[in-house]
Amino acid sequence: MVGYMRIVSGMAGGIRLEAPDGRGVRPTGDRVKESLFGSLGDICGWTVVDLFSGSGALGLEALSRGAKTVHFFERDRRTVRYIEKNLTRVRTAMNGQEGETEVHTLPAERAPRRLPSLCGSVDLVLADPPYHPRTGEYGSEKLLEDADFAAWANGALLVLEHETGTDLPWLPKSPWKVLKVKRFGTQCLSFARQRVQPEQTET
Repeated sequence: MVGYMRIVSGMAGGIRLEAPDGRGVRPTGDRVKESLFGSLGDICGWTVVDLFSGSGALGLEALSRGAKTVHFFERDRRTVRYIEKNLTRVRTAMNGQEGETEVHTLPAERAPRRLPSLCGSVDLVLADPPYHPRTGEYGSEKLLEDADFAAWANGALLVLEHETGTDLPWLPKSPWKVLKVKRFGTQCLSFARQRVQPEQTET
């Protein structure tokens, strides 16, 4: 069985995407995506990293809205095929105007080692980890406490999707300070940075 969603806006707005049913893939709904990217505003020219990519819906939405570069990280090879299929659809809809993309069949925690050249230059990290990770699994808590990831992503805006009511290690338990939280029933989007520059006031 295959689930469906769509690109909400941008050059590929309306294009339908596919996601495999089950196997831990939990596509972000259109309402949540619209709110997320509406909060971000203009992302033209941004470098984006989509961790725990699943179908690639978040990174593809960023691409459609003008991101310069999007890196997808998904560890499951079978799920990666959906990212690649969806990426082909989005590129076709954008008629060759897309930014650069790269799909990494690797777990999220490998991003700093895979892309060391991006250290300190990532604009946006989109992360949708498992809501209930198994013992030792790399989920929201480990991501926030990961010193290597923090050093690599310093200066980036992190948008973390998680379950409402989850107790997460924000500042001072980790380097990440919450700037804003948007709730959608059982889902939450937390916007966070390690450093907030005076001119980068979040609304």
